[in-house]
Amino acid sequence: MFFLKINAIVLILLVVFSQLSCLKIEVTQTGETTSDRLTRKADLSFTNKATSSIKFTIDPSSTYQKIFGFGAALTEAAAVNFLKLSSDLQNEIFSQYYHNLGYTVARLHINSCDFSESSYSFDDTADDFGLSDWSLNNGHDPHTLIPLAKKALSFNPNLKIFASPWSPPAWMKGNNQMIRSSDPGLKSNPQIHKSWALYFSKWISAYENEGIPIWGVTVQNEPANDPTWEACMYSPSEEAEFIANYLGPQLKNDHPDLKIMIWDYNKDNIEIWADTILGNKQASQYVDGVAFHWYSGSQFENVQSVYEKWGDKYFLFATEACVCPAKGYQDWNRGERYGYDIIGDLNAGSIGWVDWNICLDMEGGPNHLGNNCGSPVMVDADSNPQRVVYNPPFFYMGQISKFLIPDSIRIGLNIQNNDENLVATSFLTPKNQIVLIVQNQNDNERSFDIVYKNMIANYIIPEHAITTFVFDA
Repeated sequence: MFFLKINAIVLILLVVFSQLSCLKIEVTQTGETTSDRLTRKADLSFTNKATSSIKFTIDPSSTYQKIFGFGAALTEAAAVNFLKLSSDLQNEIFSQYYHNLGYTVARLHINSCDFSESSYSFDDTADDFGLSDWSLNNGHDPHTLIPLAKKALSFNPNLKIFASPWSPPAWMKGNNQMIRSSDPGLKSNPQIHKSWALYFSKWISAYENEGIPIWGVTVQNEPANDPTWEACMYSPSEEAEFIANYLGPQLKNDHPDLKIMIWDYNKDNIEIWADTILGNKQASQYVDGVAFHWYSGSQFENVQSVYEKWGDKYFLFATEACVCPAKGYQDWNRGERYGYDIIGDLNAGSIGWVDWNICLDMEGGPNHLGNNCGSPVMVDADSNPQRVVYNPPFFYMGQISKFLIPDSIRIGLNIQNNDENLVATSFLTPKNQIVLIVQNQNDNERSFDIVYKNMIANYIIPEHAITTFVFDA
């Protein structure tokens, strides 16, 4: 009997060790001081031995938001650059974005934005409240945005596209011009408000007639900003009123499945805007989510506060980020800023993260008001041969978007003895795989243990690197 018990124990241990050795962890890494650029590294194996005091313990029993997707904006500036490239380079860039990085979301602008060649709208006839002169054929979108969006859809037919206005036509605004904004931005004429809501609907219908389905809209890009380019200011209560009385009913009637997102500006005031609009019963019935940008700083606690208060009914979505100016576009810190913000936003409750221009020229444009910026992909379409440059943000985006496929669920991650320059997040994918992403912003390497179901794997992450770990749950 004694020997039978010993044999049983040995058998159990053999099974446990067999399971440990069979469960492999796939490792993909991007690093500044290494040659790694979305590079597949050697697999790890789980053991039962703790090695480091820093521990990332994955807890699938705690679940949070689902991933909607990652992507970038398709602007007129991007289109001007992209459409000049040879078909081979066009296919290379979009294959990288939509196949390799797994982009599933895109953003368009309604009317012009700063990254357009000039200011434009689709109806410049003053007081044309019924929009009888509205026309998509204004010399811009049919030659730029529409071909670009169709090309993107050819690479991902399931691409989810949302759109944002920077400015209504000049005749609808208090300052009678598309650039800058008075406060309030829209004239205080109910006919104007009704007409502007109808304008949204006509634009959506026109794009859908071109074979470009629109998943959602934001009410206004940066409604609390008065920059030197296209803009239209609202207060929180003004945006709530516009949604409740005009935009919401119009879009619910004409496009009932369309998603409406509020705010679409920085994290500093996201709580005020969310509380005001989502707390308005008339407006909130038409709202699906809260969009936000990164330009006022990380402020993840503000996003988390909105998630904890409103996340059971409304999603949060990071819809714009970029690094300016264009000079220094190969700076590694730009990639780290992307990774840090994406991980922080995801941990705070965001369903995804959308970059600004999908590609720009080597000067960070064109931009009709000189507000040039960097982009993960920059091109020189006028050189011979034509040139494409993939910058650090491209690889940092890929370390996340490539692995966090739609419907992945954020799960618990308990971190012990960490420092603030080592950030991480964890998800369970629809393929029943665990994804752990760790970013090291320190000037030296860090050793840490991955702990899952009493199994342990150790990894030493290089300085200024981001590493993604994938294994079966």
